[in-house]
Amino acid sequence: MVKNKTCAILNLTADNRYIYPLTYNRPIAALPFASRYRIIDFSLSSLSYADVNSVALFIGESGRSIYDHVRSGESWDFDSKIAGGIFTFSQQKWKAAHHLENDYEDYYFNHRLFLERSEADYVFVSGSKILANIDIRSMRSHHIESGKDVTIVYKNILASRVGKDDPNERILEFDDHKRLVKLMQNSEKPAVDTVSASMNMYFVSVEFLIDLIDEALANHLFLELDDLIQTKLLDYSVNAYEYTGYAANINSVESYFEANMDMLNHQSFMALFHTSQPVLTKTKNGIPTYYHARSYVRNAIIATGVTIYGEVVDSLLNRRVVVEENAIVRNSVILQGAQIGEGARIEYAILDKNVIVEPGISIMGKPDDIKVIAKNERIATSIK
Repeated sequence: MVKNKTCAILNLTADNRYIYPLTYNRPIAALPFASRYRIIDFSLSSLSYADVNSVALFIGESGRSIYDHVRSGESWDFDSKIAGGIFTFSQQKWKAAHHLENDYEDYYFNHRLFLERSEADYVFVSGSKILANIDIRSMRSHHIESGKDVTIVYKNILASRVGKDDPNERILEFDDHKRLVKLMQNSEKPAVDTVSASMNMYFVSVEFLIDLIDEALANHLFLELDDLIQTKLLDYSVNAYEYTGYAANINSVESYFEANMDMLNHQSFMALFHTSQPVLTKTKNGIPTYYHARSYVRNAIIATGVTIYGEVVDSLLNRRVVVEENAIVRNSVILQGAQIGEGARIEYAILDKNVIVEPGISIMGKPDDIKVIAKNERIATSIK
């Protein structure tokens, strides 16, 4: 039997309203990132490197975009796990609402079944909107050595960067002995420049989590497991694990745009991708990108299969994007299959998949007013 065998539960149920229309038909975890990846790739990669056998994805709604990307988990080597792999449980939001009407059902049935069948000693529990490259092996060792009930991951960040719109964001307050003494909402944070922000990632024993589930069920407390652990955190001994790498909290259009733009900064890109754990993703073979002799590209991340006749500056282009002659793309994120017509101009914008911008049309946002165009839209009138 593998010593300290670990499983994982990822809750893809985060409130995505503040990222509409990009999240109309996909959870935050399925959002494209840095012209090649999806946000869920970072969690799955970390789990793969930590030799985690079984991963459960609890998805808020249909999960079609997650199924399409993850499939059997082959890209992260989960398809080869013996008595393991990736297990998906969709429509969590519907189940939560339905359960309130039918409280004879066990809300935690699938959670408990997964934990028991995993035959694991420990479980990593996480939300889905924190983008980071976590060393779960180190976290596991840190937890076991501490002897505490729960290990929580936190990062010291500027107080101004804590998500102001999400009521579930938590700031941690420690005493002089690094013991957790308080969890605060953004509105309660102290008047300091830097705070310890929870990354909504936890490491506990499977036995502890099952006991916590049984207690919650007895008290009619029905929450996703990351929220459940957070709610009960101060009732148990807590070990704090500091993450010092690059991290972004994808909880708004602005934070999503900013995280992508951060990747144009060499230091941020290296901090996220060039670690001992390269980020894995679904392989998609494609033709090379074509740069016309008259094209101009500066400080950009360009995926495969892109065709560029015009100008691209300080931007990220996903696969199969076309930028026609005399078109200009600046300070923008252009997702897969978008077409920028001849003479069009795009600035401070996010264009979702398969958007078509007609020739001569302008989409002109500002740093504090990012223009977002929904999937499959055809833009024939300029937007300012």
